[in-house]
Amino acid sequence: MKKFLSYVCLTLLALVIIDVLYGFAMEKLSGNRYVSSIDHIREAHEDIAIIGSSRANHHYDPQLLSDSLNLTAYNYGIEGLNILADKAVLSMLINQSEKKPQMVILDLSESDICDVQGWNTEHLSLLYPYADVSAVDSLFADVIDPREYFFVRYSKLYRHNSNILDYLKPKRAKGQRHENGFTPLEGTWSGEPLEPTTGYDVSPQKLDYLERCIKLCADNDVLLVLSTSPNYNRLPKERNWIRAIEKVAHEHHLTYLYHEQDAEFLSHPDWFNEPYHLNAEGAEIFTRKIIPELPCSHQD
Repeated sequence: MKKFLSYVCLTLLALVIIDVLYGFAMEKLSGNRYVSSIDHIREAHEDIAIIGSSRANHHYDPQLLSDSLNLTAYNYGIEGLNILADKAVLSMLINQSEKKPQMVILDLSESDICDVQGWNTEHLSLLYPYADVSAVDSLFADVIDPREYFFVRYSKLYRHNSNILDYLKPKRAKGQRHENGFTPLEGTWSGEPLEPTTGYDVSPQKLDYLERCIKLCADNDVLLVLSTSPNYNRLPKERNWIRAIEKVAHEHHLTYLYHEQDAEFLSHPDWFNEPYHLNAEGAEIFTRKIIPELPCSHQD
């Protein structure tokens, strides 16, 4: 019995040592830098922050905002994530950066508000390496399975097991990421507008996270602007998630820039890389279009 207990203890000790050494090796390989936009938060000092998914990252050009508004700007859009992660990014920007932003543009789409299979918590593993960051840890504690949370919280091996190939292989980005976080896309869509599946139910959890983002900005005197940027899909005019955003924006007296079904963009497939993302030309046109609509454009 004693030999068995000794064997179990030695095995557990070996696993702990392997876990620690693996985590240390992964941190060295990555330089403790995993997601460029989150890593930038450590030295963030910009006046305007754009947050959201890949649509945020590819659709808003911070340089054009800076040139027109005389304010610095940075694009924190992260491919594959949604409002759940946006809340964590926003919290880090306000509480852990060198200087909190004056204004945040939050890009919202259907997967940010609705229960869309494959676009709820499925991509949060991208943030696993940041589990020691309080805002990320709070997110995981709230939305992922408790058993998974235990391993994410206490095992560096688990945090990094899906990321090791990314550290070892050359990066293949969709576009060239600029120093201000913006990643313009090349290429032109030549097909007809798609008619994707719609009508998903609004997620109470995601709507709650939108409310949390609003409260966080209000409590810290940060101007929040909600936005839905263009896509090249034929969609019904009346959809529950849009009504939900409009209702929240009205209740909190927020600006909501809705351009998803903008007729000008629907008549220009050449402004899209593919139906869900603008290309570089489309991003420039869209960014210039929303600048006069931003609240700060009307302030002296």
